[in-house]
Amino acid sequence: MIFLVIIIGIIILDQYTKKIALQNLYEGKYYPIFDNKIHLTIHKNKGAALNLFERFPRTIKIITIPPIIGLVLYILKLIKGKGFVLTKLAVGFIIGGGIGNLIDRIKKGHVVDFFISILKDALFSILRIYSSSWERYFYKS
Repeated sequence: MIFLVIIIGIIILDQYTKKIALQNLYEGKYYPIFDNKIHLTIHKNKGAALNLFERFPRTIKIITIPPIIGLVLYILKLIKGKGFVLTKLAVGFIIGGGIGNLIDRIKKGHVVDFFISILKDALFSILRIYSSSWERYFYKS
């Protein structure tokens, strides 16, 4: 049951932070923080990764749903079994992020990404860094 709470918590956190980002950041502008060492920026992603298939938003919505359903079914299987706790957490984070992005696509027609730039001209999505690390862990276990 704790994993369902985590998924719901991730969805709420995802939507809340995106709402704050949309209210305070403007696309194409960089906002320095921590003595100009880190910059925040926002991007509205109408396609898949890196705006791929941006001209096919309906297709993107449709192909997003089956993996989320599959992950939900997988976590339900994990919850019933004696699976590794970190694997369950990883799947919970991935599901929460995926559902958050699906909510964006349905409500807004695009996914809201906000990024941090640490290195000059290098962008890293805050949640994607976290999600990717969990995904790498998940696929290794």
